[in-house]
Amino acid sequence: MLYAVSGLIWVVLLTAYVRHGGARWRDLREDLRHPGQGFALAYVPIIGMLVTGHFSRFGQEGARWAYVVFLAAAALVAARLLAHWLTGTLSETALHPGYLLPVSSGPFIASITASTLRLPEVAAAAFAVGVLYWLAFGTVILGSLVTGSPLPPPARPTLTVLIIPPAVGGSAWLAAHGGRLDGVGYGFSGILFFTLALVAFLLPTLRERSFHTGLWVYIFPVAATTNFLVRWSYAADVPDREVAVWALLTVASGAFLLLGAARLVHGGRLWRLRSGRHPNHR
Repeated sequence: MLYAVSGLIWVVLLTAYVRHGGARWRDLREDLRHPGQGFALAYVPIIGMLVTGHFSRFGQEGARWAYVVFLAAAALVAARLLAHWLTGTLSETALHPGYLLPVSSGPFIASITASTLRLPEVAAAAFAVGVLYWLAFGTVILGSLVTGSPLPPPARPTLTVLIIPPAVGGSAWLAAHGGRLDGVGYGFSGILFFTLALVAFLLPTLRERSFHTGLWVYIFPVAATTNFLVRWSYAADVPDREVAVWALLTVASGAFLLLGAARLVHGGRLWRLRSGRHPNHR
């Protein structure tokens, strides 16, 4: 049910984007070139792959054709973005981990979906792309964060995106190997646990005084981490894993509900301000 609802929301938002100029090549090219938000276009094919993989149980052949379309779109978006970035257009931009989405997290998710669709060769190829550009581009981003200027406050929540590559990469490895943990799987686990500790120390820096739409970036790290830890707890045969799994799901769901409630409160305040009904409005 939740996949159906999220898929419907994805279709509605995609339709709105196309109606407001997304179908015109000039506008699409400008969006891809945007230094701060261009990477976000990768969400379109990535969500498409996730939905396709989930509903493949109703038709493997049709799901594979849909997957090919989304995979090609994700590859084109990532290649176009990377080609644009390699021309030096980001030299004056404060790099943040969000740029890893199309070139690393996207391929890892493509690998997970390929394993679901029983396409092991495609899964291996996508996994290799994710690892390569995670190491290459991730090194550039970390170097920029360490030696460059601090990120502006609205972009600081993207630091939590550092969690996503090891989480989805580890999930991709488990999906390709029947949910069994081996040396590589434990390697991804170690990277994820260390990154979680790093982000925990960053939490005071990430604290925001007021709600803004950029806070929705927290959803992907929380979901990806919970997904991997649930699978990892079964693969590692953790004692009392059912209790741990339900605790993880409760915390993740609570975080989503809290973020949704904050969005509703924020939206209500904006509506009252615009309609002149806020008590402090004159």
